[in-house]
Amino acid sequence: MWPFATPAPATPPPAQTAGSNVTITTCHAQLDPPPLRIAYVNTAKQTATEVDFEIDTNAGQLQTVSDRGSFESQQPINHVFALPADVSPLGLSSARCIVTKVVYADGTVWRNPKP
Repeated sequence: MWPFATPAPATPPPAQTAGSNVTITTCHAQLDPPPLRIAYVNTAKQTATEVDFEIDTNAGQLQTVSDRGSFESQQPINHVFALPADVSPLGLSSARCIVTKVVYADGTVWRNPKP
């Protein structure tokens, strides 16, 4: 019998926040500072100027992150953020990013109905 290597299980995609028009592609802690990486795409037709994320872990809510800028439709965004001073990234492999608010360039705001 030939030895076959079992492929490593694929990392499941991050959970998405329904209705937000934001597709999260990465949400994880890393050892390189700043240690929290969030990559996402604004899938709305208009430019977003603020996207707020709640960062949850198996131990509960960690923090809220506000990303501000000019986030055009369908353009990838890949940003890093600091963690609270008393939090180590070592135990955060199970971090989840939940979109809580999106502000658009025209002033309209989407808020997560399940904060």
